[in-house]
Amino acid sequence: MTFLTGCSTVKFLVQAGRGQLMLLNRGKPIEELVVDERVDAALRELLLKIPEIRVFGESQGLKPTANYREYVQLPGESVVHVVTVSDALSFRPEVFTFPLVGSFTYIGWFDRNDAESFASSYRQRGLDVDIRGASAYSTLGWFPDPLLSTMIPKTAEGKIHPDALPELVQVYLHESVHATLYFNGQSYFNESLADFVADVLTERYFRSGGESGQALWSRYQERRLRIGKVRELFSSAYRELDSLYRSDLGADAKLAGKTRIIADLRKAAGIQRELNNASLIQFKTYDPGDRGFRELLDRYHGDVPAFLKRLSRLSDSDFGQSQRDDVRGVLDSIRD
Repeated sequence: MTFLTGCSTVKFLVQAGRGQLMLLNRGKPIEELVVDERVDAALRELLLKIPEIRVFGESQGLKPTANYREYVQLPGESVVHVVTVSDALSFRPEVFTFPLVGSFTYIGWFDRNDAESFASSYRQRGLDVDIRGASAYSTLGWFPDPLLSTMIPKTAEGKIHPDALPELVQVYLHESVHATLYFNGQSYFNESLADFVADVLTERYFRSGGESGQALWSRYQERRLRIGKVRELFSSAYRELDSLYRSDLGADAKLAGKTRIIADLRKAAGIQRELNNASLIQFKTYDPGDRGFRELLDRYHGDVPAFLKRLSRLSDSDFGQSQRDDVRGVLDSIRD
C-alpha cells in the first residue's frame, strides 16, 4: 500500500484541485444549451434526454444528486489519465491511499505529462505501469459532476455517433451508481457493481422505449458482443498468467511465458499498444462480468432498489482488511 506523502501528495492534490476547478469553470447549464440553436443539433438532442435518464435512474434506487446539470466541452477523448501499477510477476496492484477519500488501485491525473512523470519512478523500480485515458469519473459527492463531452461517443470524424445514446445512458448510470453506493478501498467491487447495475438499467431503459428504443438497444448489443469477444481474450490471458505466476517456475521462465502470452493476446485482440500486468489489472477491475451480482438481484426478484439497499449494509468486515477481487466470495457471504 502506497501512502502519497510530501511532494507527491501536494502535487497530486494541486493538480486535482486545478482540474476540478477547470471543469467547474467551463460548465454550462444544460437547460440553456438545449434551447440554444447555435449548439449542434445532435448534441442538443442528447442533452434533452438527461432529465429523463436522471428520473429513470432515481426511480431505480439511484441517489438524487446535483450531478449532470451542466455540460463541459473538452478537447480530446479523455478527461483524466489513469495510472495503474503492478508487480511484474504477479497480479499484485499498488494501492494508493489518501486521507478522507480512501484507497484505490489506480490514480488519475488531468495532465498526461503529470501521469507520465508520476509513473516513471515505478517503472524505474521494475514494476509494470499502465496509463490509459478515461472518458468519465466521479468525485463521489465531493463536487457536483458535470456531463463531459468525453462521455459521448464520436465517429472517426469527431461527430457525435448516431447511436451515442445507449453509451451515454450506460456511462451516466455507471457514475450514478458510484454516487449512490461506494465502499472505501474496494476498487474491484465498486467498479464491478457500477458496471453490472448500469448494464441492467440501461437495458430496462431502452426496452421500455418503444420501437426506436428497441432498435437502439439491438445495435448497442451488437457492439457489446464484439467488445465481449475481446474481453474473453483478456480474461483467458489473465487466468493463464495468474496460473503461471503461481507456479514453481523460476523468474526467467515466468518472464518468457509472460512475454509469449501477452504477445498472443495483442495479436488476437488486434491491440497495438503495449500491455502488461497493470493493463490486465485495469481489465479485471472494470470487467463487467456479474461475479455473483445477478444471483443476488434474482433473490430480490429484479428489484434494483432492494438489491442496492441490501448491499449498503455491507461492512468492512465483509470485505476483509485489504483490496479484494473476490467479489463473488463477498456476495456469497450475504445472508438475509
